[in-house]
Amino acid sequence: MKPIIATECEQPELYAIVKRERPVIHRAVNKMAKQMRGLTDVSQKQAIAELTAIWTLANYPEDLDLALSLSEAIRHQIDIYIRESKNAGRVRH
Repeated sequence: MKPIIATECEQPELYAIVKRERPVIHRAVNKMAKQMRGLTDVSQKQAIAELTAIWTLANYPEDLDLALSLSEAIRHQIDIYIRESKNAGRVRH
């Protein structure tokens, strides 16, 4: 299964969107993280997995292959974010 990953032509536009929305993204992430403070680390992982699965299935409710491909693309993006954060010497919480 080929992951849904932006083509080289699409990347500049996507980077511009993320750059423009970064403050809103960080605020949303911080709000979601606050909601999970009372959960154990295992429960936090489960909550994140469920949220991701629900969102992925909402995007592709009738196509399991595309939903799984989007899930793979999300994992790929997480890996990129972790590597970039590590290289920059910081991981945001």
